[in-house]
Formats: sequence, C-alpha cells, structure tokens
Amino acid sequence: MRLYMIPDASRLEDSLALSASEDLGFEYNDFFDPELLDYPAALDQRVRLYERLNRRGDTLHGAFYDIVIDSTDPEIRKISERRVRQSLEIAQRLCCRAVVFHTNYVVWMARNPAYRQRWTEMCASAYRRFADAYPELNIYIENMFDDAPDMLASLMVQTNHERVSVCLDVAHAALSPVPLETWFEKLSPYIRHLHLNNNDLVFDSHETIGQGRIDYRKVFAQISKLPGDTTALIEIPDLQKTADSIRYIREGYNLGHSSS
Repeated sequence: MRLYMIPDASRLEDSLALSASEDLGFEYNDFFDPELLDYPAALDQRVRLYERLNRRGDTLHGAFYDIVIDSTDPEIRKISERRVRQSLEIAQRLCCRAVVFHTNYVVWMARNPAYRQRWTEMCASAYRRFADAYPELNIYIENMFDDAPDMLASLMVQTNHERVSVCLDVAHAALSPVPLETWFEKLSPYIRHLHLNNNDLVFDSHETIGQGRIDYRKVFAQISKLPGDTTALIEIPDLQKTADSIRYIREGYNLGHSSS
C-alpha cells in the first residue's frame, strides 16, 4: 500500500525530504480554498510552485466548501460544477492520478427517500460526465458528514464507472453511529483510497495516528483485506505528526512499504 502525505507549501523542502525518505506521494490540499481559487494570479503561482517539482502520480483534494452538484437551484449547481472542473483541471496540470471530492449531502434530509433518490441519480450522472471528460484522472468520493455508508454505496452502484470509486475517511466514519467494521464491509468493493488520522471520537481533530481513541488495530485489520493497490493519505497537515504517524503504522503494522 502506497502512503501519501499533505505537502506544506511554506515548508516545501521539508515536505520533499519526508516524501523522499519515506516514499510518500503528495495529496495537495491547497486547492479547495475559495480564497485561492478566485484569484487567478495567486492560483497560477501556487500551481507553478508544484509544477516545477515535475512529480507524477500524486492526488489532489478537490473543492468541497458548499459544493452541491445535486442542487435544485441551477445557479448553485452551475457554480458547484465549475469548482469541480477547476479541481480536475488543476490536477491535470500537476499530473495527478486522482482527485478527492466529498459526498456533501444533508444527512437529515437523507431520511427522505425522494431526496436520497435525487441525490444519488444527480451525483452519479455528474461524476460519470466528469470522469468521461477527464480520462487521465480517477475520482474518489469521500464520506464527509455521512452517518452511515449506505448513500455512498448506492452512489457507487448507480455511477458504475471504473474510474469513480470511494475514498473512505476513517476518522469521519469513526464519528458516526455505525461501527467501522460495517463501513469497510459495505464499501470495500469500491474503496481505492483512504484518509487516515485520529481523533477523540467527538471532533474531527486530525490527530497523530496512535494518539486518539480510534482503535487502529481494528482499522488495519480491515485495511489488510483491501486490494494491494489501495492507497492511503496520512491526512494530517503537520509534518512532524505525519512522520510520527508513519513511524507508528510501519513499526506496528508493517504498512506502507509497497511501491504500488
């Protein structure tokens, strides 16, 4: 399993050193911020900063703030789709292999069967279109506020596209009332990427793996059942905490040494 890290643009040399020493991919977290996306000069400067590294095979976290591609309001749907395309185009420039987006559905509304059906059908249609329009990229859909894996599993069935799959965020799932084992059981046919960090089971604090209340013994028992080419981001913006997390999982679980 290949591991990934979040590069810090303000500490790029340190980020590159950690990436090289531990054989880590990058998952760029700069480009979901509207304050950057709406300033072309600053955006281009940041993209060029990473372009100069001439990397291949990294991933990128796409826009997610207020993204509602299933909106009944066509203007909101239009800006949401524009943000998604921005993310995919930036990923192309950086020669990434995949982009992560959030489910972003309204959890309490998902109790309504009509809402569930509309959300699933509209999102599936949109992600099929995006995948077809950007054939060099995989699209991973990540559980966000989801209180159960069912909506995401239904989306995968409805989408039915070889390059649209699941990014399971373990820490988000741990905050739900559904056991982690159930998340893995329901989504394992579709999981191709993971987000890993820890928390206190109350707040999504992105703590060091091994320091928190998520039982990673159980998590890695589930991960061991996934295909070998599944990838995982250590989703912690702090470089030292990232390094500590990698040390913990490699010493305790022998994870992350594959070059796949």
